[in-house]
Amino acid sequence: MVKGCRLDLRFPIALLLAAAVNVALADTPPQSTTLAPVHVHASDTAVLNTPSVTVHIPRQRLQQQNLADSADVLRYAPNLQVRERYIGDPNATISGRNSGTLQSARSLLYVDGLLLSNLMSNGWDGAPRWGMVAPGEIGAVDVLYGPYSALYPGNAMGTTVLIHTRLPDRLIASADAQYFSQGYSDHYGAGSDYDGHRLAAQLGDRQGRWRWLLSLNQLDNHGQPMQYATAKAGGSAASAVPVSGTTLDRNPNGTPRLVYGANTIEHTRQTQASLQAGVDIAPQVSALFTLGWWHNHAYDATRSLIRDATGQPVYTGRIVAGGQVWTLPASGLAPSAFDQTHVLYAAELNGHLDNGWHWDAVASRYDYQHSLEHDAASSSAAGTWSGPGTVNDLSGSGWSTLDLRSSGPLGSENMLYAGVHLDRYRLDSRVHAASDWRGPADGPLVSAYGGRTQTSAFYLQDVWSFTEAWALTLGARWEQWRARDGLLATAHTALDYPSRRRSDFSPKAALNWDLASDWQLRLSWGKAVRYPTVEELFQGSVSGNAIVNNNPNLQPERDWSTDLSLIRTLPHGHWRVSLFQDHVADTLYTQTDITLPVPVTNVQNIDRVRTRGIEGELALTDIGGAPVDLTASAAWNQATTLRDQQFPAADGRNFPRIPRLRVSLFADWRFAPGWDTSLGLRHSGRQYGTLDNSDFVDTYGAVSRFTVADAKLRWRFARQWTASLGVDNLTNQHYWVYHPYAGRTWFGELHWEL
Repeated sequence: MVKGCRLDLRFPIALLLAAAVNVALADTPPQSTTLAPVHVHASDTAVLNTPSVTVHIPRQRLQQQNLADSADVLRYAPNLQVRERYIGDPNATISGRNSGTLQSARSLLYVDGLLLSNLMSNGWDGAPRWGMVAPGEIGAVDVLYGPYSALYPGNAMGTTVLIHTRLPDRLIASADAQYFSQGYSDHYGAGSDYDGHRLAAQLGDRQGRWRWLLSLNQLDNHGQPMQYATAKAGGSAASAVPVSGTTLDRNPNGTPRLVYGANTIEHTRQTQASLQAGVDIAPQVSALFTLGWWHNHAYDATRSLIRDATGQPVYTGRIVAGGQVWTLPASGLAPSAFDQTHVLYAAELNGHLDNGWHWDAVASRYDYQHSLEHDAASSSAAGTWSGPGTVNDLSGSGWSTLDLRSSGPLGSENMLYAGVHLDRYRLDSRVHAASDWRGPADGPLVSAYGGRTQTSAFYLQDVWSFTEAWALTLGARWEQWRARDGLLATAHTALDYPSRRRSDFSPKAALNWDLASDWQLRLSWGKAVRYPTVEELFQGSVSGNAIVNNNPNLQPERDWSTDLSLIRTLPHGHWRVSLFQDHVADTLYTQTDITLPVPVTNVQNIDRVRTRGIEGELALTDIGGAPVDLTASAAWNQATTLRDQQFPAADGRNFPRIPRLRVSLFADWRFAPGWDTSLGLRHSGRQYGTLDNSDFVDTYGAVSRFTVADAKLRWRFARQWTASLGVDNLTNQHYWVYHPYAGRTWFGELHWEL
């Protein structure tokens, strides 16, 4: 809950830590439990032979960090950042080597080979569906960098994340209770304590030919304000109300503004359930069935920070502050609410032959079974609970996939991979008026848009080990993309978009050289094609009988990527250094075309963008024989807009939201039997939020540089029980990704595992 006064946890936590250390040094603790085995599904095994940089994150590492939702698994991965603004954020997009946090369609998320990437959009609302997998289900994570494998579509031009769950080989059961409290402060007066909790349980077993896992996870959290209501100077002084509590501020580009309220203070209640059932049909054939369910009920509150002479909050109208007149927009502090139910259905059939060949067939459907966004029309104290508004209905949207894959040896030197892929994405957005914004959509249609995309693909990839020290990987992916049934409508007009079709061929190549014992040098090259999403193609507006402010003829992004990596294997770890470069033609991004008589802002193609950099990674266990593990990484990125005909001011500038420097460090010390403590550091260097790099003020709306420290202490006080205390953003740094990130957040967790 949100409290009026701040809860200071430092003193009781310090006492508990001190007492815990004394107990650890005085007594012999119980033995550690053994982690349940991780079963890697057949659809995941291709990652083992991917000719690209791959980072493996084991379950043990995940347990050492503060893990409140699944997006946290990438927190310390090299050269990555997840735009997770608060616990339970449904819009946690991934930023990597060549993609910012508003380029969500350049990353992929698979869970046990099932695609959870929302490729209906490319932006803040296109995040993977992290909520469909609970933290307790995760057995391990693999992260792939770049488009060097023919097994993955063009969206892998950035980052591919493979989450493996823990389908058991024996009886397992676990339960978690987690509490978190954020002390948030800002410069505008909306600071407070924002608290939440998470409850989770798992039960699974193997009985004869059957293997199953049932998982339940419930998250209830209050997030800090995500946006602030601002006003520009101007308006008639007549009837203007003198107020107090305003903050004179500047936009990131230095333009004066006034902050008068806090928006999107979200209380989210999310429930996730999943059931996996696997069966051995025959000695060489097995099947796996997955059913996932996610429900989110969220309310986005608002708060006016200004008061009139009588002490009453002011929401709209004209005000006098700082000796000027300001006009507050009518909907500047309008609340909203969400009611969403998503369902995942999937089936997998896999097997192997006596000659060493493997095959599998996977079909899945991700369904926005029920998805409503309720928005109030105006700002007022009474409008918090009732009044007119709109309801945006996305029900029926979603995607389906089908994959047929096989792999096996060709003689003693070649390993061949072949497959067929089909995906279909459907987006239907319908906005209706509502007499009561929190009630049903009982009014007329206000607007609608939607459409379908489909991608069919065929790929081949061969790994030729032509000598003991050399291996050559050659691959190719052929894709055919279609867009159809595009529609844009207003209350009075409905217009159709023409259908489109396009085919592309994407070659891949990699050369591995084991130049000495425990040394490997690898050169990877690949082309990737990332097609426009439904939202990029079919959004816009209607003027008369024509669709304007959009371009249904957008070209796909085409990336030519190169990576040179040197890898050294150590007795207790490894280190890696990588040089990389991406040349992307026709980057899809929202910008203003200033070459037109009347400038238009929409999704456009940027001619050429180049990203190059150097990346280093170090992973060590039991350093010097001591019970200390360490992972560290540093990356220098240079993302440059080489040519932008429609917005020439961007030429030669840094591309948005890709920092020059990313650094991460994570260390865990098992300082006594049954005890361990960890420390994590995350640093992101200078980055910009605009194409012309005109933003220079670190404030609401900006994209900040930051250095954040996290820590955790775990105590296994009985054979099946573990307690932990942790903190994220230990120094309470205030930093932005347009929206504010979370302040210092304390965690307390109790875990039981059979």
